[in-house]
Amino acid sequence: MRKFALSINFMNRKYRFFYSAIVFAILLNNQIFAQQTDIKTYLAQKLAGIQLKDGNKTIKKGISLSEICDLNDPVANRVFREYGAMFVGKDDIFAGFRLINNDNKIKFFVNCVFKDEREVNSYQTSIRTKSANIGGTNIELREDAMDALLAAIEEGRQKGLRITPRGGSIAAKRSYQDTARLWDSRFYPALTYWVGKGRISRQDAEAAKSSGIGAQVKQVLEWEDKKLWFSKDLSKSILYSVAAPGASQHIFMVALDVEQYASKGVRDLLAEHGWFQTVKSDMPHFTYLGVERNKLKSLGLMSVPSGGQEFWIPKMD
Repeated sequence: MRKFALSINFMNRKYRFFYSAIVFAILLNNQIFAQQTDIKTYLAQKLAGIQLKDGNKTIKKGISLSEICDLNDPVANRVFREYGAMFVGKDDIFAGFRLINNDNKIKFFVNCVFKDEREVNSYQTSIRTKSANIGGTNIELREDAMDALLAAIEEGRQKGLRITPRGGSIAAKRSYQDTARLWDSRFYPALTYWVGKGRISRQDAEAAKSSGIGAQVKQVLEWEDKKLWFSKDLSKSILYSVAAPGASQHIFMVALDVEQYASKGVRDLLAEHGWFQTVKSDMPHFTYLGVERNKLKSLGLMSVPSGGQEFWIPKMD
C-alpha cells in the first residue's frame, strides 16, 4: 500500500513538473508576443518624447508621425511601409531635427520623402558623419553607423570574413540626384518594355515622363498594381530595386550595399553590430539600426523571410 502511495506521489510530482513546463511555455510565449508592436504605435511614443530646441530654448515638445511622413499620401505611405525601419533605430536619426521658419509654419528636415536636393543637403549637413576607405572604395556614413561597420569589418577580418561596399561610392551616402538617376535607370527601360508589349499606351508613357516626380512615382505604383513591374528584371516592384527619388535610406546615411550579402556569416556578423536587412528582396542592402536583434519586434518591426534571408520590415497594424 505504501509502495502504491509512493508511486502515486511520484506521478503527481511528474505531472506537476509537466504542467509547470506547460505554464512556463505559455507565459514565455505571451511574453514574446507582448514584445511585438506595430511601428506606428512605437513611433508615436518615441516622437512624443522629442524636444525641438533653438539653442537652449525648447520650441516644441513632441511631434506626430504625420509631420515626418504623411501616410494619407499614397506614395509616402508606400515608402514608409517599405523603408520605415530606419526610423525605429537609434535616436540619432533625428539628430538633424531642426526648425526653420517658413511663412510662420514649422518645417522639419527629416522626411520620409525629400522633395529636392536642398532638403537633402539641409539634413545631411546637420548630422555628424564619417568617411572611410573600405576595400578601395571611399564611402560616407553617419558617424555611429560607420563606427559599427568598422568594428564589424575588424571582427570579420579576424574570422576570415570580408565586408566591402557594393556599387562604388554610392553604396553608402547618396544625394537626391543619385536617387533620381537610379530611379531613371529602372523607370525608362521598363516603360519602353511595357509600351512595346502594348500594356502601356504611348500617350500615357509620355504623360508619365513629363510629370513631376511625385506624380510619376504614383503612376508607376499604380501600374505595378496591375503587375507591370518596373524593377531591373521586371519581376518585382521598383521599390525593391531602387528607392523613389528622395526616399532612400542612403540619404540618411544609415544604409550600405554589401558585396558579401550572400554569406550568412557576414549577415550574422553585421547583425551583431546593429546592421540588418530591412528592404524586402533587396539582398545587398543593409540598414544600421544600432540595436540588438531581440529588440526589433518591440520597435515595430517584423521578420519576413525572402530568398533564404531575413528582412526586418515595418509592422503596420
